[in-house]
Amino acid sequence: MAPITAPELTFKPLHPTFGAECSGVDFSKPVPPQTVADIIAGLSKYGVLVFREAELDDARHVVFASQFGELDHSTPYMKAGRKNRLAPYTELFDVSNLDDDGNVVATDSLRFQLGLGNGLFHVDSAFNPRRVGYSVLRAHQLPPKGTGGATAFADTRTAYDELEGETKTKIADLVAHHSLWHSRRLAAPDCEFLRGMRPEEHFMGRHRLVQKHEPSGRTNLYIAHHAHHIEDLDLAEGQKLIADLLRHATQDKYTFKVDWQNNGDIIIWDNTCVMHKVCRGSFEGSYVRDMRRATVHDSSSTAWGLNEQTDFRAGMP
Repeated sequence: MAPITAPELTFKPLHPTFGAECSGVDFSKPVPPQTVADIIAGLSKYGVLVFREAELDDARHVVFASQFGELDHSTPYMKAGRKNRLAPYTELFDVSNLDDDGNVVATDSLRFQLGLGNGLFHVDSAFNPRRVGYSVLRAHQLPPKGTGGATAFADTRTAYDELEGETKTKIADLVAHHSLWHSRRLAAPDCEFLRGMRPEEHFMGRHRLVQKHEPSGRTNLYIAHHAHHIEDLDLAEGQKLIADLLRHATQDKYTFKVDWQNNGDIIIWDNTCVMHKVCRGSFEGSYVRDMRRATVHDSSSTAWGLNEQTDFRAGMP
């Protein structure tokens, strides 16, 4: 993929088909609307953009992310029993490995087990009525270099393009049901709490497997490890199809990982055309990995999928 430039920005490709490192943004002052528009154009092409050493604080992180659209907020999760470690910034999601008091979560804790689903390729909030468009993830405090914690991405547009014609025909009109509990169970099969959790008894987001990615006009495979079953297919048949599509879309030729280099690095990605996951490592249980995410609601015509438009969120125990 050839690099593109905007008047003030440079995009350095990180993979042959998607992803780029973007330079030229001055984060020390409010980002001008034209620069935001250029970033959005870059996201349409690349799906993932990396910004090194932006060094935003929580307040400026929220302001910057809000320039990309309406932000989700963490209040429903606080109501489900979590404290807000990042108060008063309810627009930021705490995706660290820290407990409510700021201590590194033990690897034998339920909190750790529930978070293992983040280590499977997924898209943010497919399990909610309204899905996420952009995620704006910032490294507040990174673990020591060499201990893991990179973020990996998968190109679901090119993965769709390179499906066999017979498979494209088969999946053209299919609808997947996405469950937060399903991905958690997949990631932590030995967790006693999750073994007793039945995804079928909880809300699932309904989204078409094949969708037009409106910013680029390309066709996208909207798939994730949240996908529990396929509507109108036998459960076993549907889950086999999901597994086959995930295996296809996460081949090495469709993926790359970003190593976080310094506190203040930011990655923005478009959940409607890429999957992502955290890469595990020896930092778990030992070193702080304090990551903070602002979540921009999808504003496309398929933002709500086939779901009722409500304020419901898949909660946390």
